[in-house]
Amino acid sequence: MKKWQIVARNLRAWQNYRAGNARPDNLPSYFWIEPTNHCNLHCIMCPNGTDQIHFPKGCMPLTLFKEIVRQIKPFTSSVTLAVGGESLYNKEFFDMVRHARMEGIKVLLNTNATMLDAKRAQQLLESGLSHVSFAFDGFNKIQYEKARVGADFEKTLNNIIHFLELKKSHAKSDPYTVLSMLMLDMTLATPQEQNQFLSRFEGLIDEVRLREVATWGPVFKETDQFSFRKNVQLYPPCSRLWSTAVVAWNGDLLPCIYDVNHDYVLGNIQKENFVDIWNGPGMVALRKSMLDGTFRTLLPLCEHCIVLGSPPLLGLPSGIRLTLADALTNLWGYRIEKMAIRLANLLSRRGFSARTIN
Repeated sequence: MKKWQIVARNLRAWQNYRAGNARPDNLPSYFWIEPTNHCNLHCIMCPNGTDQIHFPKGCMPLTLFKEIVRQIKPFTSSVTLAVGGESLYNKEFFDMVRHARMEGIKVLLNTNATMLDAKRAQQLLESGLSHVSFAFDGFNKIQYEKARVGADFEKTLNNIIHFLELKKSHAKSDPYTVLSMLMLDMTLATPQEQNQFLSRFEGLIDEVRLREVATWGPVFKETDQFSFRKNVQLYPPCSRLWSTAVVAWNGDLLPCIYDVNHDYVLGNIQKENFVDIWNGPGMVALRKSMLDGTFRTLLPLCEHCIVLGSPPLLGLPSGIRLTLADALTNLWGYRIEKMAIRLANLLSRRGFSARTIN
């Protein structure tokens, strides 16, 4: 698919969204695919880490991944290989990356980096990955290990630094690298500690982002483990239902990356074709409920969602901002995304959900 077609598809998604078309004639260009919902940590801000995932655990086989790619490659720009678990736990992860790249799809990864040893670092560098985001929530040992329970601050940090130095020594531009840090108990790190920590990444990392904490809908709305910005207003309909798709490790098509317990299954890609599920009864009903304001009766997970709580910017809703930014990276590279985040923070009255600090 040509680069301009990806942009055109996202503009068409925006048109269908604005028109309230519950059966849009566009297909999504951006997918989240879940290699596994297993995880090796017990993070305080994650339903997996706090034992709130009740759906069976498993790993997506490579054969299923290849079938998904076969179905979606005619209209897909990018896939993020992560949903409810640590993707490197799947032993076929690197084969997945190579296969998607061979089929012309960009691959992004979110990882906690605890399993990124020297061997996997080399594999990651050679896999063809386009973008990797390292989830590292703390400027010091106390802050980090309070949030990422079961992880070792220095060991994981060294994993990331080693990968970045390996990338630099090979003079490779890909993958684009992001250190993603949730704003969790920021009082535990002094400004001096923050600056000292960031200095370790000088000349190595493409971007460092501070991100707001998601509550996974209503899952953590009453938590006392961390603080978060409460939604004073929601901005439905959720435009991700017009522009993105999520496939779980077992082939279930889900409406949202936060639906880790498969509460609202739209269909299964092993039994049905994705194109049929996209405008099937489950998805159409959910879009209509978003349009008429009854969505919480169908999917209570939406109650306190960070996506629905993000206001439009320049008329662009949150979900379509994501996919349009992805489409534009095909033309100008991932640094356009960095510029877009900075612009969003300038335009947003109450601050954007992520901000670049380097």
